[in-house]
Amino acid sequence: MSGGTHMNDSAAAQADKSQVGLKLMALVVRCLNTVSLHDVDNSSSKETIEELGVLLDAELRQQKSVELQCVGGIPFLNGARLKMGEEHLETAVALRRYLEHLQVQEISFGAGLRREHLRGFFLAFQKHRRAPKPQAILQEKLGLVRLRETLSASTVLTPREVLLRYYARLVVLLKHVIGSQTPVRVERFRRVLQRLAEASVGHEALLVGLTRFHRKDVDGGQHGAAVAVLVLLMARRMGMPRAQQLDLALSGLFHDLGRGTSALPPEREFDRSSHELLARRGPLKTALRMLQRPLDPGRLERVVAAHDCLQPAWSGPVQRPVGLAGRMLAVPCAFDLLTFPAPPHPGLPPDTALRLISHRAGTRFDPRVVRLFTAVAGFYPVGTLVRLSGGQLGVVMDVPTDPAQAARPRVRVVQGAGRTKADYVVDLAEPGQRLTIVASLDSTESDLNVPHFLFS
Repeated sequence: MSGGTHMNDSAAAQADKSQVGLKLMALVVRCLNTVSLHDVDNSSSKETIEELGVLLDAELRQQKSVELQCVGGIPFLNGARLKMGEEHLETAVALRRYLEHLQVQEISFGAGLRREHLRGFFLAFQKHRRAPKPQAILQEKLGLVRLRETLSASTVLTPREVLLRYYARLVVLLKHVIGSQTPVRVERFRRVLQRLAEASVGHEALLVGLTRFHRKDVDGGQHGAAVAVLVLLMARRMGMPRAQQLDLALSGLFHDLGRGTSALPPEREFDRSSHELLARRGPLKTALRMLQRPLDPGRLERVVAAHDCLQPAWSGPVQRPVGLAGRMLAVPCAFDLLTFPAPPHPGLPPDTALRLISHRAGTRFDPRVVRLFTAVAGFYPVGTLVRLSGGQLGVVMDVPTDPAQAARPRVRVVQGAGRTKADYVVDLAEPGQRLTIVASLDSTESDLNVPHFLFS
């Protein structure tokens, strides 16, 4: 009975904390909205700042600091995710926009906070919000109000959780652009991609795994995000400068906008010939989407890359003049479309898709890029459900560093040979290890939640 009471008390405390976080988020957004329209010493501004101060006074009696964070568009209080209803979404979006504009992820309020500290922060916000470089607010001395580009050390977010949230943010942004037909604002995507690239250092294999989640729709959001991060990792493996890595990733993100914007009658929506027609129309419609805003060299390069990634790099023994971006994008694009085609066509297992791509190296694809992609993604990409020669089921957890061992990754066994529960890791590349992968499987048919094993 006492245990149940303790659990109920803990749940109530968490609920109270979430309510405080939602109220704090709303007050911070209200203050930012108000001082965007009025002087800080205006009566309306003073009133909202006072409400914020009263809330912070109460919270800072019990703790050293209060940290409001936004990662991938998701708000947190002191590292704990806020549980939001639909009525909070508009406020969360507003908070994200304000923080992204300043290029920060966290606002921290320290114990001993006074009203002049809040006033100084909002004066600095007014000064920098329309400046050419709003991120210069980070250089301001704001007393006990602190802005951080990255999360503070006290947060409970793990690097894997940060990675997941940025990837999800990338998918959501792209789905919104495709669905709403709004002009593409490249800088918004660049910022999220840059954060994702930073968070993925040391977690490259997990980032590959995020591209393998099952999809219920074919609007292009997850396809574009998958191609973007895969080509980013390929460019990183090549040792390209960071700016060039991001440019290639942006080309991957936008290379297929046209396919997601093409409308077909319902009776032809999933017909294979219609799907091929959309693939041919894709570069033209992508170019039209990209040209909705003023043309610059970066946009022109992405338009060319979208066209080139669908062109054969080779014609018999003759090499075609396809650019680097087109060659790099062609392989992850084909791999993703082969493994996640338009319904109702079943996707190919990753290893089968790679065999098909490798078979066409030297005709459709550049052989060097095929080898690079296999080294980055692995013959069995992270998150692939596989059957071992001993009858066990396992989830691929990483990509072997030795390309010669690409078909022998580290596997987390989740089911024994007799359908018994299991949870241990086997490195198939270890000397003397006799277990091998005999087949890759569709995780939906096995009723296994593969992402759970990747993140646990």
